[in-house]
Amino acid sequence: MKRQIIGVVVAGMAAALCSSSYTSVPRQASSKPSPTDIPAARMIADPYPAFNGIAVDPVNNLVVVSDPNRKSLLLYDRVRANSHGETSDPVHQIIGPQTYIGMIAGVALDPQHREIYTANNDIEDTVIVMAYGAEGNAKPSRVFSVPHQAWGLGLGLQSNQIAVSVEVQNALVFYRRQAHGVEAPVRIIRGPNTRLADPHGVSWDELHNEVAAANHGNFRGLMRNTGGGCIANQQVGETAEEGKFQPPSIAIFLANAQGDAAPLRVIQGDHTGLDWPMGIAADPTHDAIVVANNGDDSIRIFDRTRGGDVPPVRIIRGPHTGIHRPMGVAVDATNGEIWVSNWGDHSALVFGSVANGDASPRRIVRGAPAHTPTPGFGNPMALAYDCKRGELLVPN
Repeated sequence: MKRQIIGVVVAGMAAALCSSSYTSVPRQASSKPSPTDIPAARMIADPYPAFNGIAVDPVNNLVVVSDPNRKSLLLYDRVRANSHGETSDPVHQIIGPQTYIGMIAGVALDPQHREIYTANNDIEDTVIVMAYGAEGNAKPSRVFSVPHQAWGLGLGLQSNQIAVSVEVQNALVFYRRQAHGVEAPVRIIRGPNTRLADPHGVSWDELHNEVAAANHGNFRGLMRNTGGGCIANQQVGETAEEGKFQPPSIAIFLANAQGDAAPLRVIQGDHTGLDWPMGIAADPTHDAIVVANNGDDSIRIFDRTRGGDVPPVRIIRGPHTGIHRPMGVAVDATNGEIWVSNWGDHSALVFGSVANGDASPRRIVRGAPAHTPTPGFGNPMALAYDCKRGELLVPN
């Protein structure tokens, strides 16, 4: 996920590019811009929070959702935040310039120390740590630097470490849980043998001492220091050094793995149905891995012990589920529930942990009124106007 921004379109500027007529504009005496702001004729924007990462704390009955659109964290009551079409009221919303919250993606909760972790995916390159009691324009408990395009977070309380997935580096980077400022990682999993390729969601299964990562499959290639700095090595005839597209996958490692370590198992192939897997979570009760499969609006549950081209043991998918471009998933083993955050319509859904097929959710949390779609902006950097069809083209 790239950083999400509000798209602004000035009507007439794009349309003028398609016009065959041209009217000369008199030169101004000064090249400086007018001191008066020119308001937009129209604006395409999303006024609601967009749900991305999600985490649940059954001990404190707390659910936290990351919102990269309005740059906030939303805290909901696990049981009471149930919507029947109206917008759900959060217990707290952490938002404002002092929070350092930007284009956030993954989120993790630490019930023992009552802390919230969230990863700034683009520009900021940090992980923000907030206290449970933070509200409004609150300052973080601490902030630590991470590589560019960090996305997922996995918290290992027994080892006192946090795992951060880094898209562009094809890596899992591990820091001390108490990391602060610019601090070197404890270790890194990265290299051709790891089979990491554009990793997103991260899950730390402390019961089985494993860490899993969801890969989109876009392997950007490795960098090699040739003595003149780290540059892409195109001269070496090693396929591992080249960028390539791979099928999406789930790679499972020993929790203490480092360097160019091979995974214990890899779930990959046509029978898996994986398509843009985003958030993942461990389900210790059913010995399973739960995946938010963004590409086909489904939640796929896999046997944790199996690898290869294996089908899911269960799939939650269909019109009654309400699943719409899922980004995050969290398992509440205490209460037997699966939480899903929808990017497509500002909602979070709650299913029973054994739900299967076209199952209806138990509860729904809404960041916007029911059936409110998101515009779908994801870091738009250009704009074109199709004068034949009367359409604006916004590449993301």
